Amino acid sequence: MTRTSWPAVGVATLIFIASQGHLGYLVHQLRPNILVLQLCFDADRYWAILGQWGEVGLQHYRAHLPYDFVHLLVYAAFGVVVATRAGLFAEAERTAARCTAWILPLAALFDLGENLLQLHLLGGPFGGANPAVPLSACCSAVKWGLVVAFALIVAWRVLRKSARIGLLSQ
Repeated sequence: MTRTSWPAVGVATLIFIASQGHLGYLVHQLRPNILVLQLCFDADRYWAILGQWGEVGLQHYRAHLPYDFVHLLVYAAFGVVVATRAGLFAEAERTAARCTAWILPLAALFDLGENLLQLHLLGGPFGGANPAVPLSACCSAVKWGLVVAFALIVAWRVLRKSARIGLLSQ
């Protein structure tokens, strides 16, 4: 479970960075940024953001969604590889490694829900109250919470490991 494989971790990291960079490139021009829309629980504010983006912004947002469906698979796999192959957990910590390995795949499930709700919203009539808006924001909030939790766990494990082998004391 915790066997170290730096080539696997390196490849997974490069694929993740390329995928994340590509998504960022596709939506970088949206103002307010995409995170504001993702975490918008109020339907009126949600529709106002889409209105601010205009038709060109909506085209960019729609165009990013197919890549986002692929990206959620990429970051789910990245999480599993980092948790199980980066040597962050000792053999005696299999349960912790297994739990950590499931964090990003779980986040990806919430991301999938968010994406499907966004497609539903974009396909229907614009404006008005729609329970899909706060539900999508809920999915996004859980997704981002899980991503932050994974990042903190990995950062903590890296710092602990670095301190254990004396890298931080030099």
